[in-house]
Amino acid sequence: MQEATGSDLKFIIEYVKQRRGMSGVRGLLNELNKPSILFTGLTDIGRSKVFSEDVYKKVLESAAKILGGDLKTRLNQLGYALGDRAKMTKFIAKFSTSKQLIRLIEDVIITDVPYVKSSVNEVSKHITILRITHRKNGENFLDVADGYITAVLDQSGRELKISEKKIANGELSYKFVVG
Repeated sequence: MQEATGSDLKFIIEYVKQRRGMSGVRGLLNELNKPSILFTGLTDIGRSKVFSEDVYKKVLESAAKILGGDLKTRLNQLGYALGDRAKMTKFIAKFSTSKQLIRLIEDVIITDVPYVKSSVNEVSKHITILRITHRKNGENFLDVADGYITAVLDQSGRELKISEKKIANGELSYKFVVG
């Protein structure tokens, strides 16, 4: 399970604030507190506090609803913002091979995106497949993972080619041509 820190939740709230202003943040808090009160205010979210994966999931889904428009697109944009926030990959990408970068992506997906799991399969010397599957009630988070991976690949500045991308049967797969 991927737990989230208060810093992660504050990042999502700040993203909503940039796009929709304080009225968006108030709407987000209202959406989060619908069935029962989760947060009475922003002060309940300490930066070093640890929150469960369910809370993280609810914050991401609520933020996507408040931002409006197509839910899949908004979740993808939130994933891109989360991936863009992971600046450490830019440094690591300079000193790693393409296969190591794919393994790094596998690891960060597991730790940064809730309700998904990832795996890497090296088919041959030059072809590697990255698979992301959702866990129970995590269908929407394939879009978050897709945005996250796009951001990490954009940051890396490396010529890592995606020859094929498929979303089917609750699975997102990328086929990379390495070397």
